[in-house]
Parts: sequence; structure tokens; C-alpha cells
Amino acid sequence: MNAMDFSGTFEDFQRVVRENGGEIQVMEREVSLDTQMAYMRMSKEVKKNLRPDIVTSGKYELWDENSSVQSKRKRLAALASIGTPDAIRTLQSYQENPDKGLEDWTYLALEECKLIFQATMLDHPPMFISTGLGGSGQKLRFFGAFFSKDGSDFDQTRQRVISGEVEYMFDKFDGKLEFIGFSGQFVTFWGLVPIDVPLNEKVKAAIDEANLLGGGLRRDFVLTNVKKLTFFELGEILKKIDKKSFGNSDNPGLLQ
Repeated sequence: MNAMDFSGTFEDFQRVVRENGGEIQVMEREVSLDTQMAYMRMSKEVKKNLRPDIVTSGKYELWDENSSVQSKRKRLAALASIGTPDAIRTLQSYQENPDKGLEDWTYLALEECKLIFQATMLDHPPMFISTGLGGSGQKLRFFGAFFSKDGSDFDQTRQRVISGEVEYMFDKFDGKLEFIGFSGQFVTFWGLVPIDVPLNEKVKAAIDEANLLGGGLRRDFVLTNVKKLTFFELGEILKKIDKKSFGNSDNPGLLQ
């Protein structure tokens, strides 16, 4: 896929976008990085001996009940690689009712097919940025987590304080908070963040403001654009923080 598969820091995203002149196209759907990498490997493989005429004539395999899932994966990647209007229409038609387990694969194939077609039509096609959590427009989706300073559950007062500060943070930088929740000593949230926002600094400021109002948060935090972490995974991260493997209360950590 002619795309940027990236899971580094937000600052790296911003640097790359600036170098590309600000023209980007964000993958909107949440697709696991494992699936994305598997698709990219197959996409690279099918391009080695690509025969557009044969690929096009065999497009009806997608609706063949006797064709294996693996064979259909290869067919999808091959159709994407020819990047023609007919291939786009074929993939769009199949996407309406794909085989179970091929939903994300079909989505990736259609996105690549559109990109390849755009590259033939535009002098400067946009950079395609894909992350595990997707995004929308000029915004990327991030998952975040905070921790209770004393390890206690968050009562209703602390929840209101923290929720208010997180909502205010997103409003200030024209983002969109999609979810915030509390469970035990964890606060989890996710939302859409404009690519030009210094997210690390904004989160630190939100924690400080919440603590001034009695939020009782540690200054360590988690941010990732790869996936939504489970409470077990957050617990393991907290153990590492406490062992000084990364981050500490005096030097808040940004984990991505």
C-alpha cells in the first residue's frame, strides 16, 4: 500500500506532515496494525507479477462461495494494485457484503485502490496516514489513560472534575472527545485530535488543572494511536512505571 503506517509520537506525525506540505488523507476506520501489516505484505507480493487483465477478468472470484478466504485476500490486494475505476467499483460492490473476516481487508484494499488511482490523476496526491485507531479528516484518533494518585477509586466529585478538564481540553484545540470512563484507579478516554496540536503538552496541562481542583491524578499518563488498551494492559504499564521502567511522577511519561 502506498501509505504511511505509523505509530510513533505525535510530534513525528507533525514533522512528516509538514515535510509533505500538509496534504494528508487519514484512514478513518479502526484496523489493527497486525491486519494492516499482513495486507501490506500481500500487496507487495502481488505487485511482483501483476497482470491487470487477468486480475480484472477474475474479479468474480470474490463472490464465489467455493473460493477460499486466503485466495480472496490475494484477489482483493491484486484488484487494489491495478487502481482502475473498474477495480474501485468492484471493491465497493464487494464491500457492501464481504465475507466474514474480510471486512477490514476489503476496506484496506479499497483505500489502496483509490490512492493508486489518485496518484495517476493528481500531480501531488495526498499522503495516506494509517494508524490502528484511525481518524477523520485532518484529525487522528488517540486513546488516553490517567491513573489515580493514591490508587483509590474515583468518587463522583473527582470524576466530574477530570471529565470537565478533559472535555475542555478537547474543546480548546477543536478536537472531539468520543468517550471518557472510570474504572477503579483508571481513567480512559479517546477522541479525535487535529494533527497540528502539541498533544503531549495539552494532556500535561489538563492533568495539572484537574489536580488543582482535587482530581488526584498521577502525572504519568498513556497516549497511543495504535489501539485501545485493556485494563489489564494498563495495570501492567502501571507496574512498570512504579518500577521506574519508564515515566515517574516527577517526569510524566507519554507512552505511545
